[in-house]
Amino acid sequence: MMPNLTLLKSAFHHVAAHPEQWDQGDWRRCLAAHVVTSQGGRWVCDDRTEEAHLAVVATADEREVCQERALRLPDGVVVEGVWVWERACRLLGITDRQGKRLFAPTNDLDELRVIIHDLCEVA
Repeated sequence: MMPNLTLLKSAFHHVAAHPEQWDQGDWRRCLAAHVVTSQGGRWVCDDRTEEAHLAVVATADEREVCQERALRLPDGVVVEGVWVWERACRLLGITDRQGKRLFAPTNDLDELRVIIHDLCEVA
């Protein structure tokens, strides 16, 4: 799998330039979220009391290749979604293992730089 280094670097540069918009410990504001939303990803719901707030609306191709979830919203509507980190891995062309390292909630900007450097070296 060849990583999309352009997208990865772009998302990282965004969070580095706007640290007030970034929180690696918050799936809605982490690097994965910046990757996904920069590519038009839409959150399933905004209600943070619902598990669905961690998912984005599944695309047609994701319904075939990802482990999409049927997520029931508080109003009873069911939406097909994928977890934000799964979409980010797919968009970046990285494995789940690489994604777990890259999107770890304890990463700070310096750790992200090292991980991104390592991904670039592998590519």
